[in-house]
Amino acid sequence: MIYVVAYARLAIVFYLLPILGDRILSNLIVKNSIISLVIIGLWPCYEPDIVTERGLISVLVEECFMGLLLATVLCIPFWIVIALGDILDNQRGATINDIFDPLSGGQNSVLSAFFNFSFGMIFFSSNGMLLLMNALMKSYQYLPQGHDISGVNWSKAGKLLVELVECSIMLAAPVIIVLLVTEILLGVFARYCPQLNAFSLSLTLKSFITFIIFLLYGLNALADEPLKYFSINSLYVFFPSG
Repeated sequence: MIYVVAYARLAIVFYLLPILGDRILSNLIVKNSIISLVIIGLWPCYEPDIVTERGLISVLVEECFMGLLLATVLCIPFWIVIALGDILDNQRGATINDIFDPLSGGQNSVLSAFFNFSFGMIFFSSNGMLLLMNALMKSYQYLPQGHDISGVNWSKAGKLLVELVECSIMLAAPVIIVLLVTEILLGVFARYCPQLNAFSLSLTLKSFITFIIFLLYGLNALADEPLKYFSINSLYVFFPSG
């Protein structure tokens, strides 16, 4: 019974995280084996008497809710890099080349898919699974099994969206500024050389500038900024009195 209650929270996290989703760990036997090992590793965090006190259905519903909330918080770094790729592709005019991203399971721009793969590699090379285990352990300390979910502060939920957009725009800001200057120069060029189509040059030129500028700071930025959000600190927004 303890295993079932623990599975309700942890399985949702493993199924929703892009790096551990169905597109990556497609074999259910392998995925459930990993979840089982995590459950065993976190065994001291569980409340053995919670089912008899609250009832199985009530506890399972609460744990599923906690798992969904925890997965949403832990997915923020991956959504940041996806938004970063979308912003850069939008600025260079390449959003018409959307491709299927196996990590997110949906259609994303070219840079979004590339950044998602790159951040997944950075995540694992930066002891990402250890960070995940630490976040799961702290979630049981902050929100133990049987925690009252009636006090969720939904009015503050928009803060997560603000942080996501703010971080993605800050990461894209150097490229956006350079592309703005490029657009102005192309406009001046088209004004004085109308026989040359500046529009046909813009995609190639802006793509080249985007790649060069982002190479100067992008990899270090992806390794530092988004990983800071891979924690349960954002849960404090929902449970300020927890």
